[in-house]
Amino acid sequence: MKTKLLLVVTVLILVPVTIYAVNARVETVEGDLFQVSDFSMDGRRTFSIDRAGGIGRLDWKEITSFEIKPMGGNYWIEVQFTTEKKDTLRLRQFSSFKGRSDFGQVSIPFEKVKKVSLLLTGDEGKKKEDLTMKESILPADSTPSELARITLRNGDILMGDLLAESISIRTIYGTISFKKMDIQKVNLGKGAGGQKEGEKDILYSKYGDKLTGTITETYLKVKLRTDTDVSILRQHIQEIEFAISPDMERK
Repeated sequence: MKTKLLLVVTVLILVPVTIYAVNARVETVEGDLFQVSDFSMDGRRTFSIDRAGGIGRLDWKEITSFEIKPMGGNYWIEVQFTTEKKDTLRLRQFSSFKGRSDFGQVSIPFEKVKKVSLLLTGDEGKKKEDLTMKESILPADSTPSELARITLRNGDILMGDLLAESISIRTIYGTISFKKMDIQKVNLGKGAGGQKEGEKDILYSKYGDKLTGTITETYLKVKLRTDTDVSILRQHIQEIEFAISPDMERK
């Protein structure tokens, strides 16, 4: 009997933790912007803060967004409550943020996060569902006509089908791979002999994600409209735009 009672109590303690899933839109100090599911601060979904009379806890269920502000050797958070009230509070404890993106697990150092918007259930997938619906009503033969436009550093522009099925970018959160159908644009940093500080690559997804880092591919293969395959070293590429239709190209 005691064993059963202990089991019930244990389940009651654990259930609120496991069912309380948080999804978030994260903006980093580098300007990265992406969506994370099952978002937490190393498993915690509360903040330990200074409050009148001592240390208190702030549950993320009470807030819609928070912005991290380093001040005087401490970290403060500017909080937007669900009641629309705002407040700035000093953090007592903090650690890396963790969660899942569509492109794998992410771990984000606390000091690299600028702002987090906590999403209501279902909101995180709305834009992606809308885009998927728009794509699904396109004619069946529309996808093959969409090309990649590759702008080289010498000013040349190539149009063709990028033969790689995905592109990977190495960030401080790990190496993340995107299917080419999910990418809107890639800007590549300068420097043929390796990137310098401040010359990061930037990848924009069709869903509003923006990630800075280093594109891991050393070259890209493209099938040109002349049906010729070419390999282009990444240091010669300035920008790649995806899903360019022939009509867009003429404009």
